[in-house]
Amino acid sequence: MAQETKNNEVRRLLRKLTLLVLPFVLWPLIEAIVLPMDAFTFRVWETISVNSVRLLSGPFYPNMHMRMEEEGELAPRTPYAEKKQVEWFTDSYGYRNRDTKAEVLLIGDSNITGAKLSQEETLSEVLERELGKEVYSFAPATINRFLGTKRFEENPPEVVVVSSIERRIPELPAVGATGIGNKLRDRTGSVVNSSGVLTWLAVTADRISKLALYHRTLANIERKFGRKKYIQYQNEFFMEGGHANRTFRDEEIKQIADVLEGYKQALAERGIPFVFMPIPNKENIYHQLLPSGQKPDFLPRLVAELQRRNVKVVDMQSTFEHLYLNEKKKLYPADDGHWNNTAVVAAAELLAQHLQQAADSTQLNSRHLVNQLD
Repeated sequence: MAQETKNNEVRRLLRKLTLLVLPFVLWPLIEAIVLPMDAFTFRVWETISVNSVRLLSGPFYPNMHMRMEEEGELAPRTPYAEKKQVEWFTDSYGYRNRDTKAEVLLIGDSNITGAKLSQEETLSEVLERELGKEVYSFAPATINRFLGTKRFEENPPEVVVVSSIERRIPELPAVGATGIGNKLRDRTGSVVNSSGVLTWLAVTADRISKLALYHRTLANIERKFGRKKYIQYQNEFFMEGGHANRTFRDEEIKQIADVLEGYKQALAERGIPFVFMPIPNKENIYHQLLPSGQKPDFLPRLVAELQRRNVKVVDMQSTFEHLYLNEKKKLYPADDGHWNNTAVVAAAELLAQHLQQAADSTQLNSRHLVNQLD
């Protein structure tokens, strides 16, 4: 009798524990299967980015089309947030493109992807209109992801442009880093992408892993109680503040140039021209707003070193400085560290000029060689 009573108590306890745990188990499923993707997010980026299911080939869910009113990543849901309506498309590989054609390929970070930009404002689409060629945004990604992707071996682009925001340039990986992992993900991505059912399962599992409501609630609590720190000067928000404009040693500049020269060599082995396009930090162009007022010299020194090594580089700093200081144009949203559509147009014009000059030079050299042979 005593044993039966004890068993009943255990069963009651288990039922109570089940009822207690059930909402926490069911809620992520409701988020992923019932609620809209953007129910608890403030940007498309968080909404469709791959979180933990690394079987998908790209950084975003494939074949997506979304519209959303976004806020910048540095001050979301604050009085300083600047709302903007944006539209996103992702291709069948999970990259932000309308299709998969790639005559000119852009490798880069979230600036190349187009954080807080609508689809038609992204560098790939603006450059495509400038060049009249198919431009493909392979971002966020690295040179190693490109080298480990089979489709680019079979159909290589005419030229590869690697871009990076200034603060991330010292972290660019050398050629060969994590090569096996990139090839493996390319293979698993091909398998998943070949099946609508597998794609749905992978995306749903990834959405469950995000726990969007939990993270939104946690961020709101941190913001309310002042635990979330912001770097703000004169109503402009910055990613790193004064640290972004630190001075680099000559040895560091040379090490970074070694990595980028390695990119040129790796692509040359495939017969593909290489161009590097560094994007100035917001702290660089807006340095006068920072307490120190220090103007960094990292990019000019790196550009000079790359030019000395005959590595093609697009220097945007002087153009950005002119637009900001002389034409009084804003190049970054107040609540975000990524460039805006004005900066993208300027970058596209510079890059288009560079690529066109390089193409003209190649054609001229080809004609000269033909004449010599004749």
